[in-house]
Parts: sequence; structure tokens; C-alpha cells
Amino acid sequence: MSRSEASEAVEPNARKLWIHCNSCCVLFCDKQHAFFLLACHHVFCERCIKVSAGRTPSDAPIFECPTCRRSVRGRQVNNSMPNHFKQLFHPEPFTVGNDFVETFQRGNHRHFDKYKERKEMEMEKLCKDIEVAKSVCQKRFLEAQMLRVERKKLMQRSRYIKAEVANRKAEMHRIAQASRNRSLTSQAPSSVQSSVRGRSRGRGTSHSSTQRRLKDSRDSFRSSSAKRKQITSFIHPPNHSFDL
Repeated sequence: MSRSEASEAVEPNARKLWIHCNSCCVLFCDKQHAFFLLACHHVFCERCIKVSAGRTPSDAPIFECPTCRRSVRGRQVNNSMPNHFKQLFHPEPFTVGNDFVETFQRGNHRHFDKYKERKEMEMEKLCKDIEVAKSVCQKRFLEAQMLRVERKKLMQRSRYIKAEVANRKAEMHRIAQASRNRSLTSQAPSSVQSSVRGRSRGRGTSHSSTQRRLKDSRDSFRSSSAKRKQITSFIHPPNHSFDL
């Protein structure tokens, strides 16, 4: 097996990588869509090209070129193409001896290289954006971790404050209950003392009234005795009203 045959056996589509759609740049070797070569020497896939308006299926296919905006004839790129069209896609154009083939392939190569450069630039920009997004995500992740730690501390602090408030309320309740009990105990002796004082006052008033009555009786007796006749002798008349 020769070297060229071996390379073709290893990479059968390696020499067809430049064949691409001039609009969406999809590759011919992917075999996903049919390709067409237009008379204006532009290559497009079946998604990017359409038949001119007013044509019927029985007519010859005339396409509207998306690049030069002309209505031209086209032919599908396959092995059944005529040789003078098939030579445009020859894997070794320098062996054909046709300058137009080299110019055609060189133009398609330049177009595809520009597309690759543009995609590489987009990829580099995307990689930079990914790095920036990664750094931002790492920063946000660290901030989120710090916030979680702070949240945990705040939750512990809130639980401590709630427990402290509950203890304060219980202490205030105990103090209020103790003061209420002291007020009740202080009111009981005062009521007893007031009752005793009331009794003593009642006794004092009764005693004073009794003394007043005794004094009045003495005064009345004295006044009555003063009005009586004075006794001049101590000889009493005999009393026979009773026997001893």
C-alpha cells in the first residue's frame, strides 16, 4: 500500500475539509445536507439556498445565490457530476493543470480560514468570559459561605436572646408574685390590728361610759344626801321587822 493510499484509508475525508457552505460554513464531509455548486461558483447547502420564485419542479433548477443575489443554475455536488465540474473539488488541484481550479479552491480556503479565525476569536472571548464567570462564581461562593457562617451566628444569637427574654419574663413574674404575696401577708396583720384596735376602742368607750355613770350616780347621791337631814345622834330605833 502506497503512502497516499494509506493516508486516504486513515483519513478519507481529510482532503474535503475545505468544501463548505459559503453561508453557514457547514462541512461537506459531515454528510448532513446536500450541497449545490452554482454557476457563479459559490457552494451552498440545501438549507441556505432556495429555488427562484415562479419555478415549477419540471423546470430546470434555478437558484437564488445568497452571496451575489443572482438567479443562476446550480448542480448538486456528488459523484455523478460532469468531470469539468468535479475537477473543481479535486484533492490535488496542482496536478490538474487548471488555474481556475486552484483559484476556486484557494478562494474557498481563504473563506473557510476566515470563518475559523472568527470562530477561534469567539472561542477565546468565550473562554475569557468563562474565566471571568468562574472568578465571579468563586467570589460569590465565598461570599455565600461567609453569609452562611454569619447567618449561623445570628441564629445562635437570636436563640440566646430569646432564652434571655424568657428568663427575664420568668424573673419578672416571680418578682411580681413575691410582691403580691408580701402585700397579702402585710394586709392580714393590719386587718387583725385594726380589728383589735376597734375592739379596744369599743372597750374603752364602754369603760368610760361606765365611769361616767358611776360619777353621775355619786354626784346624785351626794346631792341627795346633802338634802337629807343631818344625823345628830347614833341611836337607832329598834327594828322589829325581822328576827335574827
